Amino acid sequence: MTASPMTASLLSDIFAGRGDDPALRLLADTITNLRADAAFDVRPTDLAAGALLADETPASLDADALDAVMAQIEAAAGLDLNARARAAKGKWADEIATLPSPLREAALDALEHSNWQFLGFGMRRLPLRIKGGGFAELMRVEPGSGVADHDHAADELTLIVTGGYHDGHAHYGAGEVSLAQPDFVHAPKADPGEVCYLLAVTYGPARFEGLFGWVQKLVDLLPTPKAEWA
Repeated sequence: MTASPMTASLLSDIFAGRGDDPALRLLADTITNLRADAAFDVRPTDLAAGALLADETPASLDADALDAVMAQIEAAAGLDLNARARAAKGKWADEIATLPSPLREAALDALEHSNWQFLGFGMRRLPLRIKGGGFAELMRVEPGSGVADHDHAADELTLIVTGGYHDGHAHYGAGEVSLAQPDFVHAPKADPGEVCYLLAVTYGPARFEGLFGWVQKLVDLLPTPKAEWA
């Protein structure tokens, strides 16, 4: 199988089978928040957010619709201020405070119960407290860092939140999602210059090749995708 850039039809197929998965919903909400800009509407190959609205039924506006919208804007501004206060005491506080709000709130909630975990040189992972079929985690990758060749026992969806990476086959930038399916071997490596934050939703453990694969089988060092906080 191959890694596929996310399209409206592909995202719709994923939701058809896993639409009630909170981990996948977090990914979708983060995409919508991250790509809420004018340029998004004119990117013909980047239709992920459009897929989320495709099945919605049009509705007329209430008389107080403007007031309701303004109230939501004020509430969002308050949430941003509160997030900065919550993040202020933690590691990489400024970075976390500027993440898209759905992902930021999930990360801050996770950090109240756990901490960043070592994933490799220049890499940290934060399992998110999301109950669902998929295992959601936030990853922080230093510029130029990456992981060895591996595939996954089941689907892996990865949203690039900041920075970018090349997986040995294609390049993905902020706001883009890759779908890596079983037997597709890749080795994501972050671009130089900017810290790369990723939101990954996986449905099966990573399977490494070569020396790392031998170590993985021998001592089972790598965590399987499960809710470690449960």
